[in-house]
Amino acid sequence: MATGTPSTTDRRSLTDRLPTNAALLAVLAITAVGLLARVVALGTRIAHQDEARVAYWILRYTESGAFEYRPVIHGPFLPIVNQWVFSALGPSDFTGRLVVALVGAAMPLAALLFRTRLRDSEVVALAALFAFNPLLLYYSRFMRSDVLIAVFMVVALGGLVRAYDTRHRRWLFVAVVAAAVALSAKENALLYPVCWLAGGLLLLDARLLRGHARGVRPRETLAGLLHGALGAPSYERARSRVRARGGHWLLTAVALVVTFLAVIVFFYAPRGGGYGEPYSSVEYGLYGSLDALLGGDPGPFAAVFEEATLGTWDALVDHWAKSRDHSYLDYLQHYLNTMVAGALAVSTLAVVGTLADRYREEGPRDLVMLGFFWGVFSVAGYPIVTDIRAPWAVVHAVVALAFPAAVGLALLARWGVEALDDADREGVALAAVVLLLVAGQVGYAAGTQVYFTDHDSTENQLVQYAQSSTQELKPLLDEQVAEITRENAGTDVLYYGQEFYIANESLANHPGSTGGTGWFDRLPMAWYVEQQEYRQGRGSPGVAVTSTIRANDVKRTDRAALPPVVIALANGSRTDGGNISDIDQYLTDYEVHEVQRYGYASAFVVYVREDWEAHADVESHVFDALEPGSQPSNTSAPGAPSLQPTPAPEATVRAAGG
Repeated sequence: MATGTPSTTDRRSLTDRLPTNAALLAVLAITAVGLLARVVALGTRIAHQDEARVAYWILRYTESGAFEYRPVIHGPFLPIVNQWVFSALGPSDFTGRLVVALVGAAMPLAALLFRTRLRDSEVVALAALFAFNPLLLYYSRFMRSDVLIAVFMVVALGGLVRAYDTRHRRWLFVAVVAAAVALSAKENALLYPVCWLAGGLLLLDARLLRGHARGVRPRETLAGLLHGALGAPSYERARSRVRARGGHWLLTAVALVVTFLAVIVFFYAPRGGGYGEPYSSVEYGLYGSLDALLGGDPGPFAAVFEEATLGTWDALVDHWAKSRDHSYLDYLQHYLNTMVAGALAVSTLAVVGTLADRYREEGPRDLVMLGFFWGVFSVAGYPIVTDIRAPWAVVHAVVALAFPAAVGLALLARWGVEALDDADREGVALAAVVLLLVAGQVGYAAGTQVYFTDHDSTENQLVQYAQSSTQELKPLLDEQVAEITRENAGTDVLYYGQEFYIANESLANHPGSTGGTGWFDRLPMAWYVEQQEYRQGRGSPGVAVTSTIRANDVKRTDRAALPPVVIALANGSRTDGGNISDIDQYLTDYEVHEVQRYGYASAFVVYVREDWEAHADVESHVFDALEPGSQPSNTSAPGAPSLQPTPAPEATVRAAGG
């Protein structure tokens, strides 16, 4: 593989002559600004339903110490890492998104891994595209794993490139660790090497065709690639080097496999013994099994290792390796619409950069063409494998197309600088206009779709439909409802209607047991209520939550004993299980707050008792009227009964996922 470094010419533009330290400083400056762009007002937006469900279960893990991999919430990276964050900084939308924001902000630094393949100006351009693309920016401010995968897999690719170019095996370990961490973030990290392999085959075919046109036999072309990797000037030297160092390479291969498995087991192994039967068969968590191993008993660690590897694979295949029953063209159209809204500049520059690099005098560079092929495969492939129409899937095409786009952006900058050197006013003006159009499109998209927006999915293509746009919910819950749950002596929150009903509240303790219940439809409300539970701490009365499907339970209950917060649907219901029209007449002394939920769903109505302080010491007896089995049993509250939930299937109705 050619290194792709620019050849020396008599006349080189200023951007080509950027010294390495100047390029490094530019990348560091871009990274700093990108970090600021990600953390400013990071916790302002109300939690998306996907964020809320994962954050809720991470908080349950923080409280209980029990966790195991469940495909419904994707990889364990965020639960494991955010459990530490929640323990140190407390749970909130800000802390939930912080890890993704920090990793996303570090992505421009990954551009430095490709400096042997790109000009310095192109490295800086790549860093800028990673930092400020609207899609990458939006989903770096979102507690979801797609940006994490993108960053870690770009680092993995950079490690492979550096290993090939420098022949230092330490870069292979960088690549393996990054890939393993990416796989712990989300399962579709597996699609990256598939795209790379497909793109690599196209590059190899092009290399063989070019060699054939010059009279070079395919075997000689392949040998040349092998020689380049081994750093040997001839086939004979390469063969002797392999023979001499075969043992070292075997040890390296074994070490790479062990390193990969160590990372996978660390993240995928259950904590605290997991959720127990029927969800897992291990009795020990990761750390308990290591203690047993050090004590001379390898059995628990063997069971944990099997659960983290084969058990994870079985769960993954069972959950995700299913047919996707949707229209490909419909999903492709949504994907392309998102590309236009959030990646128009990158897409356009990628075409420019690909054409410019393909027809340059020295021939196309492998990295640039790989980025283009990788991006095309992502655009064509993700509408097949995704289970919902989600803008975050476009992240994976953007990071690929950023490589040829960086070539296009740097080319435009060089044209402008060369025109300036030649005192070509028309050329300078044209280059300036084009660059301003690019910057303007990126800035406008970022401003209007990331910051200055109500996050309504009907107006903002970057927003997935399970996103509420009612910002008033956060102060309502963080202030008024928080005070109520802290001071109230009885039941704090009552959900009304079949859509929200759970016969046993302990079923919401972990993601394996919520199938067939109304818990998912409570989101994001459940996440904010659980935050209040955590913040009140051990020894407090806790936050008591229950639900009912009978309007008479609200009607017959003593008014003073009715919970201070009642939540119901504004209108309609997928299950025809009731809404505010059934109970509104009984809640005349409550403030009414309507909260938009997401796309197709009816809004929440949150009733808050106006004179709740006068009844704060009144023990609620609403449970006397409820159906048997519907008593509250929030096991996160101190003193609550420990219930073993009845086995339930994974949730099959979800507003978000993918």
